[in-house]
Amino acid sequence: MWIFIRFGGAKDADLVFVPAGRTLDNQPADTSPEIVHVDTGGGRFDHHHTADTTLSAAELVRREFAPNDAVLQRLVDQVTRLDHAEAYPGRQPIFFNINDLIAGYNALYPNRPHHVAQAMLANFDAWYEHEARQLRLERAFARRLEFETRWGLGIAMQSDDGASSRLAYSHGAVLYAYRDRRGYMGVAAQQRSTVDLEGVYHDLQRVDAEADWYLHPSHRLLLCGTPKAPPQHCSNLSLEELVGLLKAGCPRARR
Repeated sequence: MWIFIRFGGAKDADLVFVPAGRTLDNQPADTSPEIVHVDTGGGRFDHHHTADTTLSAAELVRREFAPNDAVLQRLVDQVTRLDHAEAYPGRQPIFFNINDLIAGYNALYPNRPHHVAQAMLANFDAWYEHEARQLRLERAFARRLEFETRWGLGIAMQSDDGASSRLAYSHGAVLYAYRDRRGYMGVAAQQRSTVDLEGVYHDLQRVDAEADWYLHPSHRLLLCGTPKAPPQHCSNLSLEELVGLLKAGCPRARR
């Protein structure tokens, strides 16, 4: 429904619910151009007639209205995997997902499906923006700088959105550094690592004295500006200069 509204020009369409497997007024699906059945009735947007686990109603609608939208494809791929109980191989981790959010709304409003649908629209908009940011981060990560530190592998990246701990740590980094479009910078280390950034912090106070660098009490996080705490003075350092401090005398760096 959200894809129809956002990508299919259906903002003014009436939304009607029927029992699963049924059609509106028991009429065959796809017989009226003014009535579109989704995920029910065996029509063109119902995937239940096939055992193809790459298909879902959302995927069929995506292919119809936004086949070239890479962000939407990422989102719908997750929906399809959830629909086929294939979201995670092996043991299912206990994480909150979009189905849980919908189930919560249905628990709050068990007899108000229209209310649930309207409430979810903004959540899907937010999810889409999250996936768009993740895609931009992955493209920026492909241009990352890898370098050696006394603690192990470091990764630095520059992008409009900053950095991604998930990407850095999954690539084997012990710590990562970033710079975003606003000039905000940061350094973060894995929680269970032996990294201590106090020495780097003192170096920054010396070479970048006017900037508002903050050392977290854990000594594994250094920040100079965040959306929640904009600095009065951004750092004057380039990302490469920050990496130079982090390399701690190790001359090797690789792209």
